[in-house]
Amino acid sequence: VGKTPSDSKPRKLNKIGVVGAGTMGIGIAMTFADVGYPVSLTDISKEALDRGQVRVRSLYDSQVKRGRISEQDRASRIQLIQCSVGYDALADADLIIEAAFEAIDIKRAIFQALDGIAKKNAVLATNTSYLDVNVIAAATSRPQDVLGLHYFSPANVMKLVEVVRGQATAPDALSTALAAAKATGKIAVIAGVCHGFIGNRMLRAYVRESGLLMLE
Repeated sequence: VGKTPSDSKPRKLNKIGVVGAGTMGIGIAMTFADVGYPVSLTDISKEALDRGQVRVRSLYDSQVKRGRISEQDRASRIQLIQCSVGYDALADADLIIEAAFEAIDIKRAIFQALDGIAKKNAVLATNTSYLDVNVIAAATSRPQDVLGLHYFSPANVMKLVEVVRGQATAPDALSTALAAAKATGKIAVIAGVCHGFIGNRMLRAYVRESGLLMLE
């Protein structure tokens, strides 16, 4: 009931925040840097950030060697990804994507912290592949701004992204996520909150049946 994403104007999208400098986090950060968005990449430890920065440079170096981007492109994209420990650097981000360990308690703690630091109208997204977006949103005072943005690994390469609409997700928050996906060259599909959403829900059934066939 109410406005749909097609008739809701997306919120402004000037700066991106990413929580977690692991495989998914750096892939998501590169996805936005590749099209010119400044990104604040954060983690809880400097060691994790250092590993993430090394990985980012390695991936861009590989693209240069394969002739996919120029050395100038590599330099500008690396410059767009600014790394820092903690959440303070995310205070002015328009879209913050959490890509931390797949545990509900960890994600709820992160969103509770983001609720206290993120600016008004920032969209808060979780990259969870299975967990309940509504439970994560309930850790904040702004569930209308929370949704799922499930990228597939490697996030900077794979085209599909599942945009998971929570029970309280505002139409303009959803349209902002769809606009972000389009701006970064992704194919976005809207999913409801269910175990595994679309891709992993299908995969689980496929793997289960494959296992049963082997047993038979």
